[in-house]
Amino acid sequence: MPNRPRGREGRALRTVLSAASVLAVLAVLAAPRAAHAQESAYRAPEYGYQYGEFEGPRTLAMGGAARAFGLSTSSIALNPGNLAAQRVYHLEALFGMDTKAHRLQYGASIADSVTSRLAMGVLASRTDLGNDGDLYRRGALDVRVSGAYALGDKLSFGVTGHYLRVSQDGLGPLGESRVSRSSSDDPNYRVFTFDAGLALSLSDSLRLGAVGYNLTSTGSALAPLMVGGGLGFKAGDLTLEANVVGVDRTTWGAWKTRFMAGGEYLLGDHYPLRIGYVWDQGTKRHALSAGTGYVDRTFALDAGIRTDVAAPDDPWGRALVFSVGLRYFYESSAAPDQATQF
Repeated sequence: MPNRPRGREGRALRTVLSAASVLAVLAVLAAPRAAHAQESAYRAPEYGYQYGEFEGPRTLAMGGAARAFGLSTSSIALNPGNLAAQRVYHLEALFGMDTKAHRLQYGASIADSVTSRLAMGVLASRTDLGNDGDLYRRGALDVRVSGAYALGDKLSFGVTGHYLRVSQDGLGPLGESRVSRSSSDDPNYRVFTFDAGLALSLSDSLRLGAVGYNLTSTGSALAPLMVGGGLGFKAGDLTLEANVVGVDRTTWGAWKTRFMAGGEYLLGDHYPLRIGYVWDQGTKRHALSAGTGYVDRTFALDAGIRTDVAAPDDPWGRALVFSVGLRYFYESSAAPDQATQF
C-alpha cells in the first residue's frame, strides 16, 4: 500500500480534493440553470414571431393600439368583437417584414358583416422566421376564422378559432437537446385554440374593447395566453387609442405587459396619417411607429413602419418592422352610395 501524504502535504492535498468535490457538486447543480440561462438568451425567436400576432399596416402604424377601433379585416386578429361593429364586406392582401428577426409575413383576409347578422371573417397567413445564419429556422401556417354578433346597438361579441402549425428546421444553440426545441419537443408544433372579444360603444366618441388570446392556455411561447383591452376616442377624422396587453409566463418566465398608444387623422378624406408608441416590458423595448396610405371609395392602400428607439443589447439588436396592405371594399362597389369604412 502506498504511503499516505503526511504533514503539510497531506493537509494541502485533502484541501484541494475537498474543494474539487464541492466545485463538482456545484457544477452538477448549476448545469440546468446554465442551460436555462443560455436558452433564455435565445428567446428572441419567440419575440421575432411577435407573440404569434399578425399586425396589419394600420395596427403596426398605431403601435398596436387598435383593440377598440380596429375594425374591418384587422378585427379578426385583434378583437373579433369589432367584426360586427360595421356593415362591411372587405378583402385584404397583406405583407410584412422584420429586418432584425428575419421575419416575413404574408396573407389575406376577408371580413363580411353584410350577408348575414352573424358577421364572419377569415385570416390566413404564412410566417417565415430566420435565415441560413440563424439557429432557429421556423415557418408557420396561421389560419383564423371569426364569428361575431351584435347584441344591440352598443355591444358586440366575437370568437376566433385559431389553428397554428409551426415547423422548425434549426435546432437552436444547444444542438440535439430538449431545450433546443424551446417551445415543443416536436419541431412540427401544432395547436388549435381560440380568442374571444367584446366591443362596447360607451358613447358616440368613446369605444371600449376587451379581448383574450389563445384562451386554451397552450403553454407555448408560440401561442401565449394573453389578455388585454383598449379605450378609443374618435372625433370627426381624428382617432386616439390606448391599449394594455398582458403576456403569460411562457415567454419571459413571468407575466409581462405591453403598453400601446396610437393616433390617426384622415387628411383630405383620402390620406390617413398615423403614429404610435409601444413599451414591451418583456423585451424592455420602446418603439415608435408611423404610417400613411390612400383611401378611396372602393379600395385602400396602407403602409406602416415601426422602429425600436431604446432596446437592450441582445442578439437581435433594434428591430425595424414594416407592413403594407391593399383592401378592396366590395360592398362599396356593389352599392355606390355606401360610405367608405375603415
